[in-house]
Amino acid sequence: MPRPELTHPYVAARQAASIIMLRQVNSELQVYVQHRATTMDFAAGAVVFPGGRTDAEDALFDFGDEVQPILRQHARGWQRTSLGSAIPGRSVKNAAMMLRTGLREVEEETGVALKPDIMRPWANLITPVGYPKRFDTFFYLATPDDDVMPENITTEATAADWHSIESILHGDEAKKIALMRPTKFLLLDIVEAGSIQALLARDPVVNPIRGL
Repeated sequence: MPRPELTHPYVAARQAASIIMLRQVNSELQVYVQHRATTMDFAAGAVVFPGGRTDAEDALFDFGDEVQPILRQHARGWQRTSLGSAIPGRSVKNAAMMLRTGLREVEEETGVALKPDIMRPWANLITPVGYPKRFDTFFYLATPDDDVMPENITTEATAADWHSIESILHGDEAKKIALMRPTKFLLLDIVEAGSIQALLARDPVVNPIRGL
């Protein structure tokens, strides 16, 4: 997609979560993506991953004791991002807030209640200064079981389904679909790895990325 005009000297970045639901069919990597409605005021018409902005209620959600080990792992994964903190316990609370954001958004948009233990901190992309809307977006890689069947139940998208990464990239190159730069960057990175096994073997600590 073409970059919008850089007309705003400073707009604060809002925190958001986006979920890359990934599966492997034989040797083909597939992701679940949405086709955003052309009436949306952000990323209109683009092919995107499910997700959305953090709500105030997300910071109040209690996952319970059984999820605390997962939240500590997530806090380590996000330690170099804006979710990290030197204040004891704060980074775990921030990780819980963002995990809740991601799980809530996926359920609202696809009807699927993903389990926390399949959610892996994956990337943190921050919109550069100069855009009318900016996001500090935390991407998760999720590998749901085969019986998980997401559906398009949001008015923000006209369609949604599983597609091979190769077909999405080819559609963008042929100008049949529109990809935002962060989406394309993440898809190219995933397809280069070649397998879910190779992806999950990566260092879990995320480094923020700016400038895309």
